[in-house]
Amino acid sequence: MRACTMALAGALLLAGCSNASTEDAANQPAEPAGDNMLHISWGGIAEADVGEAKRHWSTWAINLVDGGPAYGWLSDKAGSLPHTLNFELAGNGKIAAVALDNRFEPVVREDGSMSQTAEGSPVRRFALLGSTVGPEGPFETLIEGEAKGDARTMIQLAKPTSARWLRLRIDSNWAGSGATRLSDLGVIGELEARGAAAPAELSGVYSHEYGPILLRQQGNEIFGCYNDGLGTLRGTQFGRIMRLTWFSKTEGSIGAATLVAANDKLYGFWYRPEDKMGSPWNAARESGIDGADLGECRAALYPPA
Repeated sequence: MRACTMALAGALLLAGCSNASTEDAANQPAEPAGDNMLHISWGGIAEADVGEAKRHWSTWAINLVDGGPAYGWLSDKAGSLPHTLNFELAGNGKIAAVALDNRFEPVVREDGSMSQTAEGSPVRRFALLGSTVGPEGPFETLIEGEAKGDARTMIQLAKPTSARWLRLRIDSNWAGSGATRLSDLGVIGELEARGAAAPAELSGVYSHEYGPILLRQQGNEIFGCYNDGLGTLRGTQFGRIMRLTWFSKTEGSIGAATLVAANDKLYGFWYRPEDKMGSPWNAARESGIDGADLGECRAALYPPA
């Protein structure tokens, strides 16, 4: 996780702050004005890549929008270049630069395991494409370049360009073959409206690898439960961004979550106390509330009148 604080629900959303070392910063050109619009706290999302469902979450594309090199993306071992990764900003943004972080900086998790494994070769040649029309394009090439191995590389566009849907094409890695890895992707610029593109209704049932999640929306307040009521959620909505606290009755613990609702899905992360990242918390809308049988979870959010 990046070296900046993730506050609990109700606190101000944080922009993507950089955790580049002093040495890295000295070798980089001056950062252009603007924010990392692709950071999860700005409503940026990363779509799953081909084959991701079969891989461990520590290799998923969503890790590229958490703002730091502790967690990242790793391609399939048998995957052939080029690789294509798709992203979406919360609205049209004026893009001034792109930053690819190839550093390998795993952290030790609570169970003693590492957040990443030393697999894959860093991204080398790449191109960033953008569209203002839709996720299928048409796309135009915004910039092409070469990322440094095991370093953060920031490249400015010739001129700021508008885009909302982004496609990262990875043409080569530093090993020349095999799996490819990337720790973080930053898109620097100015977003037209932070948290824009809000869904009309967030209430509903979402499928998740640990069981269904039920959300209930009242104005900009969000209530939720999971694990048949043994886990609860509560927080606020800002556009398509949700900042939530979670409480687990079974563990007797509390933490935070940042989720983005888009494309009938939830994208984001949950955090343990002391802001230690748990894992991605991605889910897909499953059905209407009336069709769900969630037992105690449903009763907790919708008690009889």
